[in-house]
Amino acid sequence: MRGLAGDFATMPLKDLVVYLWNRQSTGLLTLEYRSVHKELLLDNGQLYNASSNLPREYLGQYLINLGHISEEQFHKAYATQKETKIFLGRILEMIGAVSRETLETVLSTKFRETVLDAFNWVEGTFKFEADKRPALPEGIPVKVPLIEIHKESDFRVQAWSLIRQAFPSGGCTLDLKRENLVEDPKPGSIDEKIFASIEAGQTIDEMALKLHATDYFLYNRLYAYFHMGALEVLAPAGPELSMGVDLGLGDSPSAEGLIENARAFFDKSNFRDAWALARRSNEVTPTLDATLLMRQIEVAWGPQLKANFVSSGKLPAMLIGPEQVAKLTLTAPERYLLSRIDGRRDVESIMRIAPVREFEALVAFDRFLDQKWIRL
Repeated sequence: MRGLAGDFATMPLKDLVVYLWNRQSTGLLTLEYRSVHKELLLDNGQLYNASSNLPREYLGQYLINLGHISEEQFHKAYATQKETKIFLGRILEMIGAVSRETLETVLSTKFRETVLDAFNWVEGTFKFEADKRPALPEGIPVKVPLIEIHKESDFRVQAWSLIRQAFPSGGCTLDLKRENLVEDPKPGSIDEKIFASIEAGQTIDEMALKLHATDYFLYNRLYAYFHMGALEVLAPAGPELSMGVDLGLGDSPSAEGLIENARAFFDKSNFRDAWALARRSNEVTPTLDATLLMRQIEVAWGPQLKANFVSSGKLPAMLIGPEQVAKLTLTAPERYLLSRIDGRRDVESIMRIAPVREFEALVAFDRFLDQKWIRL
C-alpha cells in the first residue's frame, strides 16, 4: 500500500489500526500530539517496535516499576548502552539482570501501552510510510498483532470512564481503609509500595513518578481497591497549577493574556518567565499557539540549561530541609526531582532515571537554583 497521512479528527486511531491490520501493512507509523512523538514499526500488520519521547514509556521505567531491576542496575546498563548502542533489554539479558522470557513479556506490554495511550488522543496527526524499515540495533524480537491492541482498546475506553469518575484528578490524595482489604499486600510488592505512598500523603501524580508507573497501570490498581471500598478519594488540598513565579497577573488570568505576556518575555530572551506563562496558558486552555511557543522556548533555552546543569558536571545539593520542602507548592515532577537530590548524583544521573522529560527536568532544576533551594 501507499503512504497515508491525516489527523485523528477525520480518522481516529482505532480505525487506523484496523485499516493497517486488514491490509497487513509494513512500514513506519508516526503519531504526534502536541509535544508527544511516537514511532511504531509494523511488519505485516504486527507491531515489532514502539518508541516514544515520554520517559514513562521507556523500557527501563517498566522494568523498574515491575520490580525486575533496581535503579542501580539500570544506571550500569544505560552506561553500557551509551558505549555500545545495543538495546537496553539485550544488555540486561547479557549481564543476567533479567531473563529473555521476562524481557519478551515486558516489551510486549510496553509496545501495547505505547499505542493504547494514544487511543485517548482526541486531536493529533498520523503519518504512515509504507515499507519503511529504519535500521535497528540487535534487540529482543517481539511482535504484537495490531488487532489484539484494537480489541484491548474497547476495554480501555470503558475502564477509563469508570476510573475518571472515581479519581477526578491526579492531584487527589487517598485515604487507605485497611479493614476493607481482602488480604494484606505481599512484602516488597507493588501494592505494598502503593499503600506506603498513600499513607505518606502523596498525590496520585506523585505516586506515579515515584513508582515509575504509567497512568493506566497505577489508576487500574487504585480503582480495584477503590471498588472494594479500601480507598477514599480526597480532593486536592490546594490549586493544582503553579507557574512557579509571581508575575502580578492576578489569581485567574486568561489563557490569551498569559500567552501574550509569554511572547513578550520570549522576545526579551526571558525564557524562564516565558516558559512559566506559556505552560500555564496551555494548562488553562490547551491551544496550538501555546504548544508552538513552548517548542520555541525549548529550542532557544534548552542548550543554555544543558550547559548550566549537565555539561558543567556539578552536583546539586539541598539548601533546605525536608520540613521546608513539604511546605512548598510544587508540581509532582518537581517534588520527585527534589527528592532525588542527595549531594552524590549529578543532574544527568538524576534525569536519566526520572520519568520526566529532559527539558522539563532542566526547567525544574533552574527553578530550584533560582529559588535558592539547591546549590551546585
